[in-house]
Amino acid sequence: MSTRPIPRRTFLRGLAGASSIAVGLPILEAMLDRHGEALADGSPLPLRFGVWFWGNGTQPGAWAPAAQGAGWEASGLLAGLAPVKEHVTVVSGGNLPVLKVRNPHVEGSVGILAGGNPLLHPSYSGQSNDWDFLTVPGPSVDQIAADHLAGKTPFRTITLGVTPVHTSDAGSNNAPGTAISYISHPAPYVFNPPIMDPSKAFAELFGVLKPGELDPTALARARVLDAVRGDASALRGRLGKNDRTRLDQHLEGIHELQNRLTAMVMGGEACKAIADPGNPASERLRARAFADVVAMAFACDLSRVVSLEFSSPASHVDYPDIGITGDGLGTSFHEYEHQKGYDANVQKGLAYFVEVFADFVAALQAVPEGQGTVLDRCCVMGTSDVAGGWDHAMNDFPLFIAGRAGGALVSPGVHVSLAGSNATRVPFTCLKAIGAPVEGFGSSQLAANQVVDGVLT
Repeated sequence: MSTRPIPRRTFLRGLAGASSIAVGLPILEAMLDRHGEALADGSPLPLRFGVWFWGNGTQPGAWAPAAQGAGWEASGLLAGLAPVKEHVTVVSGGNLPVLKVRNPHVEGSVGILAGGNPLLHPSYSGQSNDWDFLTVPGPSVDQIAADHLAGKTPFRTITLGVTPVHTSDAGSNNAPGTAISYISHPAPYVFNPPIMDPSKAFAELFGVLKPGELDPTALARARVLDAVRGDASALRGRLGKNDRTRLDQHLEGIHELQNRLTAMVMGGEACKAIADPGNPASERLRARAFADVVAMAFACDLSRVVSLEFSSPASHVDYPDIGITGDGLGTSFHEYEHQKGYDANVQKGLAYFVEVFADFVAALQAVPEGQGTVLDRCCVMGTSDVAGGWDHAMNDFPLFIAGRAGGALVSPGVHVSLAGSNATRVPFTCLKAIGAPVEGFGSSQLAANQVVDGVLT
């Protein structure tokens, strides 16, 4: 341990050309009390909240484990959770009581994320595509969490997207609806646009770009660790042995992450200007890179809230990583599911969504913090826009809760059933787990004021 405590919001600082660099630090022993369970000034270690969202649901009645409690088995559509099973609670049997008067994908996503019925814009005049005119009635759950958790972090929230979001249908250009495309909303018609490129997310979070410069070549030019090397060397002299090791591991992690992202956008570690190559082709690799960026951002306390939209409500995108493409199916995955139901191709896609969610959980679990890991201080809610994409079912809604929220959530994870009660009890439970001062979540028939039994400690 060092002889003098170090403030939690300590940064390594330097210059890269004309740009200033500020690299956040993980929680070190020198920042903690003598028990390693709180910061040296007595304040608790930070909690975090996340939403991990995918479009088109799962298979109601077939996705959930047979056994309840801690003995549930990660198999079938949940086989991808096996590596992180002990860190995930599965909540099945929830019903989302939407009104069924508007597009079901929007009703479902707005219902589970904002706890209300979609608002219809006054400009709507009977068009068949009502989804392009719908928005949330109030803030989404991530923004409610941010009101409580953001504090003094540089970024109030991080919003990310992996696959292309829905765009307005022909004839509805500039339509005012937002809920068909975006999951993070501070208010009606106001959304947080997702960053779609991991290198840009890294650049914005870790400050390696000049203002307004967001192309991948700038990431390659700005060598973060070179810029802060002097400050890091000075800090090492103030740290004890364990903290020096933790600092070295943290800086090496940033180095590896930057190199990995550089390789993805530049085609290798050689830093030379090339034509814009776009995003990496693999959606799963892109999602994994985002997961690593979020884990590092949480460890550096750059933000405490994330929304990751793997695919948007009613998504019509392809999933080439698993051979699910419009060319192969003859139509989009979305429409194919409507036509074929839950056949082998659809089940492959549904299992894939769970696997990529598990990658996100594993990335948070891999980063040490205090006496545990970053995931131990997180509550991550995984969910979708419908329970079943085939018939737009809203019963047996897919819901996962990952992490321990600082000990507020049970560990190891369990499987519990809502037995037909309101699925919005899960976002309400998550808000209570992170200590948000809320007495309920949602409104009208979607309001919830009871936590899920057996999930909180």
